[in-house]
Amino acid sequence: MSLTSRGVGMLACGIVIGALGVGLSTPVMVYVGVAMTCAVALAWVWMMLALGSFVRRFPHAERTIRPRPLTVGVPGTVTVAIRATRARRAPGKGVISRLQVREQAASELTGGGSTRAAVTRSPDALVLEYALNPVRRGRWEVGPALMHTADPFGLLASDTAFGSAESVSVWPQVTDLVGTAGALMGQAERVVVGSRTPSADDAALRDYRDGDDLRRIHWASSARRGTMLVRSDEHAGRRPATVILDLPLGHEALEWSISAAASIGVSVLDTGHPVRLLGAGPAASAAHLGQRGGDLARAELLDLTVDLTSPVTRAAGDARLREAARAAAEGSVEGEVTVAIIDPTTDDVLEDLAPIGAAGRAWAIVRADPDDPADAQATAARLSRAGWHASVVRAGDDIAGVWRSLVAMEERR
Repeated sequence: MSLTSRGVGMLACGIVIGALGVGLSTPVMVYVGVAMTCAVALAWVWMMLALGSFVRRFPHAERTIRPRPLTVGVPGTVTVAIRATRARRAPGKGVISRLQVREQAASELTGGGSTRAAVTRSPDALVLEYALNPVRRGRWEVGPALMHTADPFGLLASDTAFGSAESVSVWPQVTDLVGTAGALMGQAERVVVGSRTPSADDAALRDYRDGDDLRRIHWASSARRGTMLVRSDEHAGRRPATVILDLPLGHEALEWSISAAASIGVSVLDTGHPVRLLGAGPAASAAHLGQRGGDLARAELLDLTVDLTSPVTRAAGDARLREAARAAAEGSVEGEVTVAIIDPTTDDVLEDLAPIGAAGRAWAIVRADPDDPADAQATAARLSRAGWHASVVRAGDDIAGVWRSLVAMEERR
């Protein structure tokens, strides 16, 4: 609680006039000075009673955030409901009408702007709703609510924190790559099974996905349903994938790379294939996600990206990448598809990555320095000779376009 400029002037004038009245032995001036000083004191008492009454009547604030977690570039809303307890009488309408409630939120959640809330008042509740426009991945705080009120004469004002703050997770921006992801996984499937012919005992049917073998289409059922259906056995459509994420040092490249890895991983999950994330340090998942349902796996994968940060040094990043490459090499022997998002790297790391390309199911996105792309091109050339499908890109390139170019590489071979 603090004095407004009017309150400061009133108190100062009251003290000065009272002191002059005493010095000049003028009772009227003394009375005026005392009255002005008492007005400030009465305003303080009024504020204490009003705030105390409000806090007793409305002891809790319920915050609802939709959607949750948030996603970069996807607007969200926050609703804060401050409801009265039934055991107490409602405070006077004047108290409610003079209270101005707003809530604090991290600038990463508001796009750098302030929160502008729509407030609904009633005798038993105070509800405010405002929009969020998350612009950065991570964990950011929302709250607490602030109540701004002033006495009827505008001598005192108060900004009182109400309720508690809470942390909100923001997922990276995700680009829909399901169509081309299905094509890539279908290409990888054909590399393994070759020209497998459909079996007569294939009884299970599912919707057609890009990349499925056209010879497995069940034409009779497709005609009845009016949509393309394919035969599916217990192994079809379940080839696992590994996304290797080499975290760069620069902030822009970091966020772009995480967004690309998340987009690839989520899209592969949406095509029905398990996926795992490697190379991002302790936060990465060594286990394949997608065994317990698509929505749960999707959330688990995106949760893994929320707290990712750049390695302290490039050497530390290379150590993570080598460890991920060795783990992915073991999976590639068992038929996994591998997609790597990496910086130009050393010969030692390339030696660990090379065995993954031998099976023909490895794709690499090599980030290039816009001022000196030669290192990236050299890395891509080494990977291509080892059997990878490698593409040189710049951080900030359209993720969907990069992904389409990768898928097209197999078709050109």
